[in-house]
Amino acid sequence: MGEFAAARVTPGMRLGLGTGRTASAFLDALEPRVRQGLVVSAVCTSQATERRARSMGITILPDTGEGLDLDVDGADEVTRELDLIKGAGGAMVREKIVAERSRRFWVVADATKRVGRLGERAALPIEVLTFDWAGTQRRIEGICQLRTRLRGGQEPFISDNGNLVLDADLAGCSEPWRELAQRLAEVPGVVGHGLFLGLATAAVISDGLRVEVLGDLEDSR
Repeated sequence: MGEFAAARVTPGMRLGLGTGRTASAFLDALEPRVRQGLVVSAVCTSQATERRARSMGITILPDTGEGLDLDVDGADEVTRELDLIKGAGGAMVREKIVAERSRRFWVVADATKRVGRLGERAALPIEVLTFDWAGTQRRIEGICQLRTRLRGGQEPFISDNGNLVLDADLAGCSEPWRELAQRLAEVPGVVGHGLFLGLATAAVISDGLRVEVLGDLEDSR
């Protein structure tokens, strides 16, 4: 899957680089081309991704500027309509910023991430300020069930932004996703969440034997 996306990167592209195993696989596939002289620049969605991109010789952009040509990232869940849950790596706020400011946003995922309905397998990550986070959690619990994410099973998970990440269970939620996204965004203390609705322009799904493309790789915003 990483090879499929990396092969379509062209010289001079301004890239958005996601976080996690999918982003790492994309960089693995892109690295030989960069070593051979492919010149690209990027905005990275996590410190780990930025360290890796710098080590490859990719120019790191300070911001998205007038926009990015292509953002490549993974997803925890993806529907046929290209709605997503993201944020298992805790970088969904930066990932959403980069996705929204990219002309094309490709999701690269294995077939296990394909779902008929969001929330079937993955929790919904919600990033909240550490200031009065328990109060924010109580407000969110009026909307959906929550649990505090732990790093290594012990310490609360803190994002690169210095905020706490909570996980919401959507299994019993019947509310339309756009309404849920709006309600969560309106809770004071919520920085962002992992519902990515209408942002992806294409998804590249692999079952290990074949690659299926949802949407259009050439679509742009």
